[in-house]
Amino acid sequence: MICGEKSILSGADIPREAGRIRAGSAERTAPCGEGRMGWRVWGGGPPPALETEAMDDTPPHSTLAAPAPNESPADCVARIGALAEIRRTRFDGGEMVWRVWGGGRPVVLLHGGYGAWSHWIRNVLPLAGRFRVIAADMPSHGDSETLPGRPDRIAMSRAIAQGLRRILDAEQPYDIVGFSMGANLAAAVASFHGGGLRRLVVVGPGGLGVPSKKIEGLRRWRPDMPREELDTRHRNNLRVIMFRDATRIDDLAVHIQRENGLRMRFRAARTGINTVLRDYLPAVSCTLSCIWGDADAYADGGRNARIAAMRRSHPNLAVGIVPDAGHWVMYEQPQAFNRELFKMLGVDDA
Repeated sequence: MICGEKSILSGADIPREAGRIRAGSAERTAPCGEGRMGWRVWGGGPPPALETEAMDDTPPHSTLAAPAPNESPADCVARIGALAEIRRTRFDGGEMVWRVWGGGRPVVLLHGGYGAWSHWIRNVLPLAGRFRVIAADMPSHGDSETLPGRPDRIAMSRAIAQGLRRILDAEQPYDIVGFSMGANLAAAVASFHGGGLRRLVVVGPGGLGVPSKKIEGLRRWRPDMPREELDTRHRNNLRVIMFRDATRIDDLAVHIQRENGLRMRFRAARTGINTVLRDYLPAVSCTLSCIWGDADAYADGGRNARIAAMRRSHPNLAVGIVPDAGHWVMYEQPQAFNRELFKMLGVDDA
């Protein structure tokens, strides 16, 4: 798949080959409308012992997707990706890719804006010890193809729901965990999918009609910048919006941010404050939980208003706050996040 898009930040052309599916994973495709949508599926049973050790209270760092000795960040991402089965489904005008690991009850992961499945790189293998983990590259992100026309969040939600209908059996119980933009879309996806959702966990959610505090200090980037300068700017932006502690921004985080940003092609029209999550939550009958890092820059000063907005439709909302973490909480504090998420997914002994 060849992309000739423009950077949403700079308007510069991005003549770039989209990410290829790595060898070592199985692929499946399914028709859906006029396009194709692809999924990656890891395994058919539990992952190797190294990864399942991450269920312990103090797992070795290597189980949480740190590169092995002499392994580059790109090779680390490829290694974990190669454990997955690939699923592909069509939406109107393109194809979406999903990765699936493990076995058991399905848990669908929806990444954030400027992201891909790798937003969850430090979580998929621990989760796969208990669940069938289905991680999307949402349309116009990662390996998935571009939504046609002038897309919006609802069009993206419909495309994801179309894919889920191909991946999951009718009325099969499943859970959704959405991060940032993926959290904002999750209730709409579940509503369009039509049934079976047991639990919805939103991580760092917006889409609730609550304005975010203005973020200062972000640096614009262009894909034609020298790699060193590009990485410097991405490292700065990770510090400003994604991490609480800049010393935790490793080369893997910079690699993921850079590569996902270069492949991002989603340009939703700006229509004021986003209310997609708030608008679709009343249509979703399931257990609702949310997780934030305690220093999430987007929730600064507005977390309580967001909680109140969700409790209007789901008064029993469970709230988890992970200490010493920013917006990308599941990467910065993966052990604490994974323990909180397992509890919200009904696993008490994680």
